[in-house]
Amino acid sequence: MVNQYEDWVRPSFLPPTEWTPEEEWDRITGRQAPYWEARAPMQQLGQRLSARYLLGTPDYLRQQAGAPSFEDYVGGFIGEATNPWEAQSYSDLLTRARSAAEATRMDPGKYMATGGPAGGFVPDTDPWREAAWYAGMFNPAGGLGARAAAANQLDIATLLAQQRQVPLTGAPTAYGGQMGRAIAAAMQNMQRYQQDIGQPQGSFLDWYLSRIPEATT
Repeated sequence: MVNQYEDWVRPSFLPPTEWTPEEEWDRITGRQAPYWEARAPMQQLGQRLSARYLLGTPDYLRQQAGAPSFEDYVGGFIGEATNPWEAQSYSDLLTRARSAAEATRMDPGKYMATGGPAGGFVPDTDPWREAAWYAGMFNPAGGLGARAAAANQLDIATLLAQQRQVPLTGAPTAYGGQMGRAIAAAMQNMQRYQQDIGQPQGSFLDWYLSRIPEATT
């Protein structure tokens, strides 16, 4: 049978695959010392910033031609979300996370050719750029590799799990400190268990979101 789907080609506007947000954050904080007094407390902030960058960048692409690096994003961060692309409300986070999970359910090329409400994405449109971003950052076959894609999925699931129960349209307040660390550790264990029982490495975010009710406002 002839393959009716085009092969996945990672678009040039996506960031280089050499650096993941996790690696960039380690590079940013690498000059801090000693470790436990300065760098360790920054890990939770780095995870949350990484998740917001990964979810919110498609909205930025509606305004600019190219995607910012994670380091650029962090450089412009002032402590709270001020632009729509930073995915500020819990409802936004959940909606964008579901879009990201949808991009992991099939081969990226097939997803770009047949996915979405229209049954495929028209090249160089905003929906196409959003779909390409999520496929490129969360799908194990999207160019980053299975390990990095799984780490990005874990960041998103952890961000959602750490949100306090506030109105869905309100600004989220994340658990930090010991509670935040406990939630992060629990999510890591949950992802590891899913892999141990034979679930595909790239399916964790989709599995986790299937257990969260649809947002209602």
